[in-house]
Amino acid sequence: MAITAEAPGGARAAKMRKTLLGYVPIESPFYRYHPVTRLVLFVFIGVVPIFIDMPEINFALVVLTILLLLWGKADLKRLRIYMPMIVTIAIFMFLVVFLAPGNDPTYTPVRIGPATIYYQPVFFTFASYWRLMAMLFGTILYFSTNRERDMLVALRSLKLPFIASYVVGFSIRAAGMFMEDFSTIREAEQARGLDKSALKLADQVKLYVMYLVPLFSIALRRADEISHALFARGYNFTGKVGRGDKRSDYILTKYTMTKADWAWVTGLVLAFVAAAVAEYGYGGFRLVHSPINILLRQALGIG
Repeated sequence: MAITAEAPGGARAAKMRKTLLGYVPIESPFYRYHPVTRLVLFVFIGVVPIFIDMPEINFALVVLTILLLLWGKADLKRLRIYMPMIVTIAIFMFLVVFLAPGNDPTYTPVRIGPATIYYQPVFFTFASYWRLMAMLFGTILYFSTNRERDMLVALRSLKLPFIASYVVGFSIRAAGMFMEDFSTIREAEQARGLDKSALKLADQVKLYVMYLVPLFSIALRRADEISHALFARGYNFTGKVGRGDKRSDYILTKYTMTKADWAWVTGLVLAFVAAAVAEYGYGGFRLVHSPINILLRQALGIG
């Protein structure tokens, strides 16, 4: 889907592409690269934090992700919709470690006013929080700059089995349609005069539960429609035509891997492998090497 604008001569020229989490201009620099390159970038930014305990590096990955969103001309204002989740995760994680820090005698207590916290679990939670944020922002980057079609092209280019690529594609599409249906239902309620701000918390919870009925009804009807559409087009689980030959993949002919794509893919794969080896082979990204951890331990006199 694209947003169009009037072009010279009366023609309508597309200006924006609808991605899985918003809109991005067609001239976005991301579209200079093959979908495989963009998928490998997502795997690198979204998965490499698993190997990294140091919060400084994961924080740097968050900053890098935001810079990439700016470079890709994505609308950073949409990041505001994730703020409640970001804040909620932080509150939940630190509240848990405050209420249930564990009873390890090696923990160092730190008094902050009337409260007592323990340094080791708190700093571990701090590091884990930034790991989650790096993975979250990596996911936001990919789904804010790529369409479902881009993901399918990347998976098919990597020779993923036909049925697997379509399951992934339909799952992503279903998630997007679910959010659109949810938004449509809420807008319909507002058009009929529903004021959610006047409802009690218990009534709001009941309202969200009631959303499940139309959402599941729409999902079931749409699943049946998709099934009939695939059958009418001759698709099957093997991805082959009736004669048993492999189905031609027209969409892949529209994308070509360039030298720049190969260079980026090679570099990102090597960096990913290097990060994994550095962590699991040499412990290079563990908390003991964190500059913030070292400075705080020195300030608190922790050995």
